[in-house]
Amino acid sequence: MTTRARVGAHYLASFAAIYALQGVVVAYLVNFNKTYMIEGGVAEVTAGRIETAVLMTLVFKFLLGPLSDRVNLAGLGHRKPYIVIGLVAQGVGLAGLALLHPKLHLAAYGAMAFAAVAGLCLYDTCCDGMVIDVTPPGDRSRVQGTLQVARFLATMTCTLAFGHWMKRTGIGPGRSEGILWVCAGLGLIPLVLVVPLREFRREKGDEFSWSAAQNMLRSHALVLLGYGALYGMIGLGVEFNLTRYYISLHFDLGRIGDFSALRYAGRAAGALLLPLAGRHLGNRGRLVIGLTSLALTTAGQTFIGGATSATFWAFLFGMSNGWNDALFCVLAMEASDPRMAASTFAIFMAVSNLSVLGNDLFVEAVKGIGDRYRPVFWLASLLALALNVLVPALGHPPSKHPAESPDELQ
Repeated sequence: MTTRARVGAHYLASFAAIYALQGVVVAYLVNFNKTYMIEGGVAEVTAGRIETAVLMTLVFKFLLGPLSDRVNLAGLGHRKPYIVIGLVAQGVGLAGLALLHPKLHLAAYGAMAFAAVAGLCLYDTCCDGMVIDVTPPGDRSRVQGTLQVARFLATMTCTLAFGHWMKRTGIGPGRSEGILWVCAGLGLIPLVLVVPLREFRREKGDEFSWSAAQNMLRSHALVLLGYGALYGMIGLGVEFNLTRYYISLHFDLGRIGDFSALRYAGRAAGALLLPLAGRHLGNRGRLVIGLTSLALTTAGQTFIGGATSATFWAFLFGMSNGWNDALFCVLAMEASDPRMAASTFAIFMAVSNLSVLGNDLFVEAVKGIGDRYRPVFWLASLLALALNVLVPALGHPPSKHPAESPDELQ
């Protein structure tokens, strides 16, 4: 058996295209779909409920992992056929959103939105499983850095592009459906790339086994789950409240949009920097850098005095989050069991989604001290530093799983 050193270019391009597509679709659904429904005549409360119900699907996507891990669909494979089905389902859902009027066909519109997000969950989960299948340990940082860069850049670019598009055409039925057709059409790129891929053949000892789920109860996995939730709560708690903070500093909405785009650019830079600067640091060094930079850039928000300083700290804060997110994905790959690769990795990602709770905690803290943001930034900074107590437990990879080095796939 020969040992491969790197993931082949076709595989990496396919994975990057899938991650970029996620960024495109999430940029629309999170930022604009609710407003599209409201402008179409749907009550704001109803639109909000539909949005919440649809996006909650993302929290439960880990339930799709066992399907991919266990079932070789019609003999076509454990990953590729599910990815193809997910891409097609998302495209059909997005096309349905473009064709249906949200007020006149509310139930059908909600069903199409669900189909789009369910398709995203399916191809995302199964793509992550394939990434783990084909990526050797020494190439994890490069692969995850590339994938995170693809997603962050796509999200940043499309958030800006869609915003300018709708500034010109308006948002709502009869005005901005073209964006939905663009999102659906872009799904053809990863579809064309994925179809020719050859799946990794599982080695003896790597076959699906429910007993692999027990690894999630190991101390290393439990600490990693806690770390993922806690660092994410700090990062997203700050991220989600920066707009209100900027408004309190009297920045206009145009400037605020620029700062948001800069944070996405910073995320891409941080994810790219991880495999370059972190190659010889080891997990311990990379964790310390990530948590320390999160603490410093969170505290740095308190020093904003004008557009220049806001630009500086927005980019650095984004870099810190990009580094930490890519690093967490690398650590989750190390801790995932190849017998249930999609399932175990998806559980790590699902728990990290609990970080959205950081938004509510941050808001409550701000209101509790009289609508003052700066003390809460300092508190969040200290909490990020305190997470360094988890570094010794996460500083070394968990014990090796069977068959860590499959043959290279070109």
